[in-house]
Amino acid sequence: MYHINDYVNYSTQGICKIADVCSVSFGRDKSPKDYYILKPINKDCSQIFVPLDNDKLLEKMRPILSAEEIDGMILSIKDKDMPWIDDRKEREIKYREILTQRNETELLLLAKCLYFRSINSPKGLSSWDSGILKHTETIIAEEFSFSLNIRVEKIGEYIREKLGVKTFTYESET
Repeated sequence: MYHINDYVNYSTQGICKIADVCSVSFGRDKSPKDYYILKPINKDCSQIFVPLDNDKLLEKMRPILSAEEIDGMILSIKDKDMPWIDDRKEREIKYREILTQRNETELLLLAKCLYFRSINSPKGLSSWDSGILKHTETIIAEEFSFSLNIRVEKIGEYIREKLGVKTFTYESET
C-alpha cells in the first residue's frame, strides 16, 4: 500500500505524487469509494483518481526505481539486444506495448535497438521510429533524472558512463 507523499510511476502518466487517499463519490446515487489521488509531477493542474478496489488500475502503479535499481538495470542490458522487427506493423505493435507497459529494462533495450539501427542502417530511422526513440528517451530520462537527482540532459552521459561506451546515447531534449 502506498501513502500520501509517496512517488509512483503510473502507466502513461509518468511520475506522480500521491496527494491524498480519500473517499470520493462520483455521481448522485453512487456510494463513496476509496481512491489514491495522484498528481503528475510534470502536469500542475492534473489529477488522477485510482480506485483502491480496482486491481487492474493499481497494477499500473509502481514504486519509483532507486539509484541502485537503475544502475543494475543499465548494466543488465550491456550485453543484451532487442532484435529489429522488419515488419513495420509488427514493430509498431511491439513498440506501443513497450511504451504502454513502461518497463524500464524494455525501454532501455528499445532505445538501444533504435539508436543502433539509426547509425547502422543506410536509411536510418523512419520518422515514426525516430518519434518512438524520442518518446522512449523522454520516459527513461524522466524517471532516471528524478531518482538519480540529476538533470535530464545528463541522463545520456550517465548511461554511457555506466555502460562504458562513448557512442551510446539517450539524449533527450525535454
